[in-house]
Amino acid sequence: MDEVVISFSSFVKLLLEAVPELILLYDEHIDDYDGLLEHVLMGDVTRFAEQLYNEEASSECLARLLGFLNKAYAYGDEKLKELISVSFLENFSRDEESFEGIKVMLSVQLADELSKYN
Repeated sequence: MDEVVISFSSFVKLLLEAVPELILLYDEHIDDYDGLLEHVLMGDVTRFAEQLYNEEASSECLARLLGFLNKAYAYGDEKLKELISVSFLENFSRDEESFEGIKVMLSVQLADELSKYN
C-alpha cells in the first residue's frame, strides 16, 4: 500500500481522518464561515490542542494530532508548512503551561519553527 502524501489540498481531509475528534470543531467552523478558511480553522485546532493538554497532558488524541502535524510539516509542501507555522504554531499561548508541554511533543522541525515566534 502506498503511503499517503499530505499536501495543502489534502491536509484537512487527512487531519479529520487522523483525528476524528476534530470533526465537531470542523463542522462548527463550516457553519460559522459558510465554508473552509484553513488558517482560521488551524487557530481553532491550536486551542483544541491546548485544551487537550490542560485536561490530560498524556492524551492519546493530542499525541495523534501532533504526530499528524509533525508528519505533514515534514512533507515540505511550502503552502502547508506556512499553514501549520503561521496558523497553528503562532497561535499558541506563550504564557500557558501547555506551551512548554506541547513544545516537547513536537518534531525538531516544528519545535525549531515554533522558536521563531518566541
